[in-house]
Amino acid sequence: MDALAPIYSVEAQCRDCYKCVRRCPVKAIRVENDHAVVLPEACIYCGTCVGTCPNHAKMVRDDLMGVRNLVAARKDVILSVAPSFASEFPGVDPARFAAAMKRLGFAQVRETAVGANIVSRKVAELMARSPGHRLQISSACPVVVELIQRYHPKFTAYLTPVDSPIIAHCKALRREFPEAPIVFVGPCVGKKHESDSQPDLLSAALTFEELRRWMLMAGVEDPNALAPDPEYRLPGDGAYYPIEGGMLRSVERNFRALAPQGELQPMTLTGVGTIRTMLETLDPKTLEQPVFIEALACPGGCVCGPKTRTRCAAGGMLDVLRHAKRTLPDDPEELPDVGHHYRPAPAAEERFSEEEIQATLHALGKFRKEDELNCAGCGYDSCRALACAILAGNAEPQMCVSRMRQIALKQSSAIDRALPYGLVVVDRQLRIIECNERFAAQLGEPAKLAYEAKPGLRDADLARLIPQTQLFLKVLETGEELIRRTVEIEGRLFSLSIFNVDAHEVIGALMLDVTESERNRKALIEKARTVVTNTAKTVQEIAFMLGRNAAESELILDSAVEMFAPIDAEGEP
Repeated sequence: MDALAPIYSVEAQCRDCYKCVRRCPVKAIRVENDHAVVLPEACIYCGTCVGTCPNHAKMVRDDLMGVRNLVAARKDVILSVAPSFASEFPGVDPARFAAAMKRLGFAQVRETAVGANIVSRKVAELMARSPGHRLQISSACPVVVELIQRYHPKFTAYLTPVDSPIIAHCKALRREFPEAPIVFVGPCVGKKHESDSQPDLLSAALTFEELRRWMLMAGVEDPNALAPDPEYRLPGDGAYYPIEGGMLRSVERNFRALAPQGELQPMTLTGVGTIRTMLETLDPKTLEQPVFIEALACPGGCVCGPKTRTRCAAGGMLDVLRHAKRTLPDDPEELPDVGHHYRPAPAAEERFSEEEIQATLHALGKFRKEDELNCAGCGYDSCRALACAILAGNAEPQMCVSRMRQIALKQSSAIDRALPYGLVVVDRQLRIIECNERFAAQLGEPAKLAYEAKPGLRDADLARLIPQTQLFLKVLETGEELIRRTVEIEGRLFSLSIFNVDAHEVIGALMLDVTESERNRKALIEKARTVVTNTAKTVQEIAFMLGRNAAESELILDSAVEMFAPIDAEGEP
């Protein structure tokens, strides 16, 4: 767990669902020991994995405590508020919102839209003065900048050489407040990376989620209950930036003012997938006129950022439009130096030989082209991509769903073959879901032939095979399992055990033909009874003989006693 990165993983909470791998647009995820972790060196900080993970194993770094400590230690901290605050706090008066922020301890509260105004002006100047530049891609979104620098480095030269709105705003604020720390708040995770990259300008970046938590702790959940901040200033048309086409609106106005007869073809692209498709198919050399592309990583714009409240994009856009319509064009005469030269920073990409890839595919059970299902169940778009990820150490073979299914089937088949029992699984309508060959063989030649024609006998009616369906229905109804009940089917005896697979919905049964063993058991019982009877007779005869011998012995002894007994005085013995 690297909690210092803007996005990090909590391995203990990961449940190996691979959902983050599927959704990550650049596959900046490594799966190791069935746990998915974010790779900081490959991440573009879009926050997709954070919103995707059902178990909250992907987290955004919490900077709230650091900012609170900064505000407590310094009395001159300035807050730059993203213009998307209008959609995050709908119905809240901007001046009262600024008052709430000052209640938290900030000395000044300004809108980042001021920096957006500066960026629009600078971009318009570049486009007006350099008509030979056929393509310009906006650098306003830090996620798009990371995407191009890392994964489409050849397009880095087409990024507008201008700072992002927050950095431009920081430079403008530095003129007015040279020593004051600046904190940003908005919906973007990428801004945390910007603050890490340029801490001398931007001290920290908070998400709206962190800010809401702070407001709750400070008891300022309802900014409208406060008096308006008299120092609040409405920004210019940079307030349109959070919505699709918002930057174009501002750039075009400036461009027309600078080059009324100039040509400009504006485009808006939102969503990393859409932007990547454009970059993979666009050849700047084929453009016949200057094209300016407003590129935003979040579909729908910043109003749908990863750390916004769950709201519909249309509602957020309308809130931003209501706020932005109150503003007036802002064309400062003196612009700070907001030039920025972007350099390619390609993400490390390992290349593997065809032999290595084929060997890995074979290990996944894919020996022919037809075996490569490209189902994307593993999170990768193709089986070859998974093979390359495995070779790079970013994926594991068990991520392949079809491979694991094949292994499970083989194991199940092996168990079925080794079992001395007939196995059957049925649903609540007593339709067979699955059975093994021994089950069919135990029920006679017709069932065995049916199994050979349709292995598993799926959807067959159990009542046509076994007359004792009442036992199955009872288990389905009561949920009480039946263990080792002897039943007779077609003159043969079976030991039957019925168990729950999904109580009241799916049950299974194990059957063992015990006809011969039952016959042997009964024969043994009969023989035992014969032995017992004969033994009893013998004992009785022995007892009779002993009794008779004892009586005769007693008579003989009595006679002997009388013969030798003494005669008394009266002449009697």
